[in-house]
Amino acid sequence: MTMPSSPRRRIALRGPMDARTAKSTGYLLGAQFLRNLGPLVILLLLARLTDPETVGVYSLALAIVTPYFVLAQLGMRTVTLTLQPEASFRNYAIVQTGSIALALIAAVVVGVISTPQLAVILGLASCLKIADAFSDFLSGPLQRHGRSVTVFTSSLISATVVSIIAGIVLFATRDLVPTLAALAGASLLAAYVLLFRPAKRLSRSVEAARPPKAAGFRAEARRIFSAGLPLGMSMALMSLISTVPLYVVTASFGEAETARLAVLLYVYALADIVTGVVSQAWIPHAQEQLRAISLRPSILAISRRGAAVWTVVYIPVTVIGLVLASWLIPILFGAAYRLTLAEAIPLGIAVVLLPSAHFMATAVAIQNQYVHALTLSVGSTVLSLAACVLLIPPLGIAGAFWALAIAVGARAAIAAIIVATRTGGRRAP
Repeated sequence: MTMPSSPRRRIALRGPMDARTAKSTGYLLGAQFLRNLGPLVILLLLARLTDPETVGVYSLALAIVTPYFVLAQLGMRTVTLTLQPEASFRNYAIVQTGSIALALIAAVVVGVISTPQLAVILGLASCLKIADAFSDFLSGPLQRHGRSVTVFTSSLISATVVSIIAGIVLFATRDLVPTLAALAGASLLAAYVLLFRPAKRLSRSVEAARPPKAAGFRAEARRIFSAGLPLGMSMALMSLISTVPLYVVTASFGEAETARLAVLLYVYALADIVTGVVSQAWIPHAQEQLRAISLRPSILAISRRGAAVWTVVYIPVTVIGLVLASWLIPILFGAAYRLTLAEAIPLGIAVVLLPSAHFMATAVAIQNQYVHALTLSVGSTVLSLAACVLLIPPLGIAGAFWALAIAVGARAAIAAIIVATRTGGRRAP
């Protein structure tokens, strides 16, 4: 008679799977860095080959259209990874295409009415965000079916080729409009060739091995949309935390200062990407601890422990990173782009708070409290918007980073309250 394996034994048997998960996580982290490296390279080239006002207009145009397309994404990558039973790739693609088409119409119409002088630039920026949205969506089916290396390879090739093409056009013209046109066109083509075709081919082969589905397109599309809408709304609200400061800085200080904020925000964005991937990779470990009978921890205790460990790691890394950024950014982007001590302090606080925000928000997801993703977004976004209005006019970019730190801290605190309320301090069964 075979006895059930002990919790310690079960954890040991997961070693090979953990190694594969770590490898996949590495590919996905690399892909996320590369996706953000391309826009950063374009920003660097604009800063070196044009003036701060042009960089500010480019950054403002992206900030205007981004919330529409983040909402239209419907968290589709997460949906394709988690929806049970899994829907067909064709239906995912149709729902995603429809929502993005609506976002394009809304972004262009509202943008043209509010800022008609930026009509062409807003249209091109929208095309660029369409490429971003589809790239994110198409990564989901590939990741779900074990093709994370394809996601990484496509991101590497796309970032390299798109940056080279846009750089050549910018060097030849020194003009934002043709550069954005080249950037958008190359990005759309790369998303189609490097992601859509492999994802479609892989999904067809996987779906061919499944039994035929009884549900029709309308029922499945409704299920996809119902799963994605709360995620899209949550992500759109969260995007306002980084885009609204650009609006307020532009209104208060002009496009040149907007350009400086856009460059400095990449310091936070890179830390946010790393923390997000780390917290996602931590999920299996947390679930294993919850299942281990001998440990019987609460999810709140596990989340606090993970957040505390990574916060301790982040403190010295953040200090070193800010020192390097204050030295390196003016060298790369020019003397107009600098990080002052008054700005570095709130920026550093925001970065150090990221582990708490991500780990606590992930704990909410582990509890399957998906509706509270919207609670987190609403609470942190409202506080951030209020802080932007109150702090940016008197403090400038330092005020924008204080608003960012308030938003990150609020997200961590609200998530901790949700987790504590849900568990009531009880240990996992």
